Amino acid sequence: GKPTAVNNVETLAAAAAIVAGTPGAGTTKLFSVSGDVPDPGVVEAPFGATVRELLTACGRTEPPAAVLLGGAAGRFLAPAELDAPLGYDASSPPLGSGAVMVFGADVDLADVVERIARFFRSESCGQCVPCRVGTVRQEEALRRLAGGADEAALLDDVAAVLRDASICGLGQTAAEAVVSALELGLIGGGR
Repeated sequence: GKPTAVNNVETLAAAAAIVAGTPGAGTTKLFSVSGDVPDPGVVEAPFGATVRELLTACGRTEPPAAVLLGGAAGRFLAPAELDAPLGYDASSPPLGSGAVMVFGADVDLADVVERIARFFRSESCGQCVPCRVGTVRQEEALRRLAGGADEAALLDDVAAVLRDASICGLGQTAAEAVVSALELGLIGGGR
């Protein structure tokens, strides 16, 4: 029954400098770079930096097979987006949580996407039908896709319902990685 403040570490780390009016405060973002990079970790970068610069800061100079920006609720980036300036404007890929997951050519991306779908299904609270049913249908369709069935249209339909009709952010973003992986041809043989 008492008011509660919920903050993330990045907000708390920047709060003092912003309140103090420190020049340049709030002009950087923390990115958690993981996966197929020699030196994974947290990189503080100015807005306008690129994913390629983040990868270089973590020791990766060769283009990866895939990059998922924003964590499980984020989306896979097209190769050209590795050089797009990162920020909160319309020209930037969505930053989400700031997680940058890097995948090498040896990773089974269909398995990665299936695990992401399984995560969203297991985390759904079940309150709204679009998420409760949609996350299950998405996971089932991905299994059939992995078996060679053409499920792209169904996955697009499920994604639209999840995005447009789910009550909360979990359901609204549950299909982002799936749809982007399909669009980029990372799973299901492309479009």
